[in-house]
Amino acid sequence: MPVLTRLSRAPRWLVGFAPAALLLGGLLAPAPWGPALLALVVLFLAWLITLSWPKLEPRARVVRVGVTVLLLAVVVAQAAGLF
Repeated sequence: MPVLTRLSRAPRWLVGFAPAALLLGGLLAPAPWGPALLALVVLFLAWLITLSWPKLEPRARVVRVGVTVLLLAVVVAQAAGLF
């Protein structure tokens, strides 16, 4: 897992700042760029959920999957031009 090793060596603020910046940019960007940036955030969250799944309690699994699905719905809605 070279990507995970690289992420663990990065400063903690960067690991939190990059997805937050992509999320904010995705919410504020126009149609072709917004959904693409948000999709990157969804992929990152899904990857983190996949890695942590065996150690999560059922309640934490539901919350994390729910947030990811909600963000995916925002991606689809923004790509469809609903907002």
